[in-house]
Amino acid sequence: MTGAPHSNASPEDYACACATARRAAHALTRMYDASLRGTDLEVPQFALLNMLDKTGPCSQVTLGRKFALEKTTLSRNLKFLETKGWVEPAPGRDARERCFVVTPAGRARLQAARPAWRTAQQRLRGAMTTAQWNAMWEVLHTLTDAARDGHAEFVQQRERTAPGKRAPRPRSRRRIGAR
Repeated sequence: MTGAPHSNASPEDYACACATARRAAHALTRMYDASLRGTDLEVPQFALLNMLDKTGPCSQVTLGRKFALEKTTLSRNLKFLETKGWVEPAPGRDARERCFVVTPAGRARLQAARPAWRTAQQRLRGAMTTAQWNAMWEVLHTLTDAARDGHAEFVQQRERTAPGKRAPRPRSRRRIGAR
């Protein structure tokens, strides 16, 4: 028996949705990073530059929401891009909002990296049928939304029952006006 992974693994083999999604994300990241090798960008930085290039100035909060990234992960990637001179701070709606914009050097770096990114994108797309490719996008969007909504619900519930706070009282089943 070899240690080769099984390509036809069933959900029971990887019962945890999170572990399975992380496994897929890790494999994708390795593939895209291998294509981007030599561009001085990894896929998270490429994605940030690409989005900023398409949208123009964007707040750190908006970037975090769009990419579903933790604040520290986003800050670390933006700091890398800023240190390289590929993004720079931009004025926000008010002094508290931290925005970023792609610099001319960042745009040049992005243009130089796009062929390598396209190679990875085409390699992945070539391994799927059109129906699988389209289904992948639908599932990824649904998965992200479900996880984001589930996390928000968990945080709200935790805040309602945090130490020092009383748990919410159960609602009465009695209708208003009924005796």
